[in-house]
Amino acid sequence: MEPTFDTCDEHSARDPLARSVPFFDSARLPLRTWCEGSREDAVTGLVAFPDFHSNVPRALASALGAGNLVGLAIGDVDGLKDHVEKANATSADCYGHLAGNKVMARLGAVTRTWFHRQPFTAGCAATFGGDEVIVAAVVPDAPSFHRAVAELRDRLAAELPVLVSFALALVSPADLPQDREGSAWKHAFTDGLLSTVDRCLFTHKAARRARGGEGGIIAVTQPPPNPPGDRERDPHALLPLPGSDEVLHVLARPARVGTRDMLLLPCTGPAGLRGRRLRVTHPTGTARTVAAVALRGQAAIPYASVRDDVLGVPLAVQGVRDPSARSVPDDLAEALALALLDWTVLPAPEQAQALHLITEASSPGIRTARITAVVDALSAHTRSRP
Repeated sequence: MEPTFDTCDEHSARDPLARSVPFFDSARLPLRTWCEGSREDAVTGLVAFPDFHSNVPRALASALGAGNLVGLAIGDVDGLKDHVEKANATSADCYGHLAGNKVMARLGAVTRTWFHRQPFTAGCAATFGGDEVIVAAVVPDAPSFHRAVAELRDRLAAELPVLVSFALALVSPADLPQDREGSAWKHAFTDGLLSTVDRCLFTHKAARRARGGEGGIIAVTQPPPNPPGDRERDPHALLPLPGSDEVLHVLARPARVGTRDMLLLPCTGPAGLRGRRLRVTHPTGTARTVAAVALRGQAAIPYASVRDDVLGVPLAVQGVRDPSARSVPDDLAEALALALLDWTVLPAPEQAQALHLITEASSPGIRTARITAVVDALSAHTRSRP
């Protein structure tokens, strides 16, 4: 059965563990084809990690060998120790570690329900460490897996007294090691992926604690580079660059391209030579606006200096609204409509300049004169086009 989530003080002090650790139906383990026959974790009801670690390397290698994309996510409870200590200090009938067990039991129940509602064709959800959960699944593309993990994060935030932060990576067939003789490589490969995602998670959590920010983030990383390192990543394994209304947490990988030092983002590179402007916040809290360019199809931003001892840089990335994409003011739009002119034929830099002149006008008369000048200029530009 699923956990009842009753509070500790509803139970007898002589039986403090009553119903705090629920019994689960092993037939409803969160898995599809992967890890079948596994044991369930006694607290969360998810796949027990020893069985996950024993079975997933073979399943992962098989899925990638068949040309599939695999999403791997690790979630870690934020502030569980503080929650346990607070429960221990404030409740005479509910000692701290029992409160921790209740959090993990509820986390497991929510994750099980979420997993069974996902369209994954293969995969599983398992425990990892004392307060972590792993999700591994065959997915169609990076955005769909990112959305699924965000849904799980939000469901947990609504059900738990603490937040859960996640890190994820998308693994493509190109990430398989070149030397695949025997079977020992499967476990080494899987362990490398787990350590990469786990390192991303804890790097971002450390940066968040240093800045005093909130938890519940989703950080995105990418598998270790597979020689030759200049190969283009599978576009399905990359997320789109964030818009101006969203923040994407990433672990950017330092790379040297010729004489330039760059940071590779786990995102699709922007089209065009001008690139895409991003607002990038570094671990120190310093934010800068930089231009992202496409490097072998992947987004890259300038970096001060590549060092061998830096495997990744935790960044918060947000899109910057292009001034040329601002909406046309109503009075200008009306003037353009009367003149039967198409605003979009004007090059983007000239659009931005015209909008700046109009919006910065110091009086209604000057604004009207500038709108007239813009309409005349656009009319001349339209007539001069072949």
